[in-house]
Parts: sequence; C-alpha cells; structure tokens
Amino acid sequence: MVLLERKMFPRAKACGSGLSPWGLEVLDGLGLGRAIRAGAYPIRAALIGAGGGPTVELRSRYEAAIYPRADFDMLLAREAAARGAELREGVRVEALVRHGARLVGVSTSGGELEVDAVIVANGATSTLAPAPRPGRTLNAIMGWYDGVDGVGDAVELYFDPVVKPYYGWLFPESARRVNIGICYAPAPQAPNALQRFEEFVATRFGRRLRRAERVGRLVGHPIATTPRPTALAQDGVLVAGEAGRLVDPLTAEGIHQALVSGLLAGDMLGEVLARRVPPSAETLAPYTARVRRRLGGGLRAGQALLAVTRTPLLALALRCVSSRSMKNVLTWALARA
Repeated sequence: MVLLERKMFPRAKACGSGLSPWGLEVLDGLGLGRAIRAGAYPIRAALIGAGGGPTVELRSRYEAAIYPRADFDMLLAREAAARGAELREGVRVEALVRHGARLVGVSTSGGELEVDAVIVANGATSTLAPAPRPGRTLNAIMGWYDGVDGVGDAVELYFDPVVKPYYGWLFPESARRVNIGICYAPAPQAPNALQRFEEFVATRFGRRLRRAERVGRLVGHPIATTPRPTALAQDGVLVAGEAGRLVDPLTAEGIHQALVSGLLAGDMLGEVLARRVPPSAETLAPYTARVRRRLGGGLRAGQALLAVTRTPLLALALRCVSSRSMKNVLTWALARA
C-alpha cells in the first residue's frame, strides 16, 4: 500500500482539532489511544450559549480531547508507515488514470503509479471522485491565541446570531493556547468571513482577550457536510472522510467520520482483493451501505439538531437548564451529534 501526502509532515491544517468520544474510541481500537492522550489536552465539559442568553456548562462521563492536527496527522501517517504502508510525502495527486471505465493508475507530481484501487481522502475540495452527494458546504475561519483568560477543561460552543444556525467556538489546546473560530453558511449580501469572525470574537471574548496575543494569521477553509452518505464507491475507487462529505451537518465534526470511513474502506478493498475479483463499482458497492450503518445515525442526528438551532428552542432550553432532566437532554443531544 502506498500513502500519498501532498505536503511534508508536520504540516498545518485548519481544524478545531477536537477528538470526540467516538473518535477516541476508534483510536483506542487502533492501539493509539494512550499515545494520543499523552499529547492531548483533556476535555471534560462543554460550555453552550445561544442568542446572547446564559452560558450553560454540561459535564458527563463522555471523554474528549484537543490534539493539534499537525501532530495528529503526522502520528497517523507515521503509524501507517510503521505498519507496512509506503509513505511518500511531498507528492501531489493530479488525476486518476482510467482505461475506459477501469482505473489503471494515479497521475502525480512525481510521475504515474500503476494501481489496483485507490481510497480518495483528500478533503472538502477533492475533485478526484466527483458524484452528486446531498449536503452543503459551509465556510469556516479560525485563529490561535495565547494568554486567553478563563481557559479550563471545557470546549465552548456559541450559537450566536452572527453564525446561526451554526456556531462559533473556543477550543483549548493547552492551558495557555486556544483556537477560536466560526462556521457558517455563506449567503449573498451577508457579512463576509472576517466581519462575522470579528463580531463573534468581540461579542463573546472581548474581555478575555485583553491580555491575549494572536499567534499567526487567521485561516479559512470549506467544510463539506452531508446528512446521508452517498455515492462513495466507483470503479476502483472508494471515497472516505470529507472527500465524501462525511462531516456532521451541525457540529462540522469530521475526524471521527474520517477514521471510521477510512477503516471501512481499507477493509472493503482488502476483502475484494483477497477474493481476486476486480474492484469494480459492483464489488465495492457494499462500502456505502457499511458507512451508512456506522455513521448514518449520527449524521441524521446532526441534521435534526440543525433544524432545532434554526428556532428559538435551543436558547429556551438553555434558560431552563437548571433542571437535571433538561441538562441530561442537552448532554445527550450534544453527544449524539
């Protein structure tokens, strides 16, 4: 197996770097949980706010962590190489090469490779395996800050008017450094990314940033989401992660989905090649159904919660959260997404 990476590790990636309870569970299954936790910032709670109303802290048995993507992606790539993959860095994939409908190779910046099959996992802007897939593409912008006041063991999520029905966040990467960002649906004549970001930061964190220093520049990126995994198998090709829009429609969480779909894709190809049958669209077709079984429920839950955040219900629920039952409902809903 050959693993192609366009850049050299470690390389930066615009991402909140949050590992959900389900992502940590997958990493535990891979035998990487201990190594990840050793370098991650532990998260034990979430602070939720909506519409300028009260901020509510939710704590539960669920475990999460923040692990910067530059370190996380390098760890995964190095681990894949240690387990037998040939890692090639600084190689840009330019196109899939076909003879008729059959995949025969991959055209790269380093030449053409002959292949039996490929797993496409090159993110939201991928053009390697196009297909009609339901969902929408959100915009995100984020930055890093040192010295923010009031950083604890909680991620902070705010469903404010400037980004509603989506949200802005503060994720602690250490006791000193945080990343702050927003995701939103672009619209004509609406504020641009920088305007939204500056309004969000000033409204939510103005006082807490008085002694803080921004580290580096702001970065923006698209987020391709879907409520239903679709068209993930083609002749010789399986699509994983954000290249297949496998990102939660509300929270934009995609690391767990990328891990799961990547593992399912590897298993699918292994089964087909072991049977010595061509990796055609027909023989690879069960992959989409497997992804739906593993990830479909969570993606649908995210879509359902997105419908709730379009209404005043979330703000109302946060005002009523003094009751244990309401807090349990909010905790359960957030965990499902």
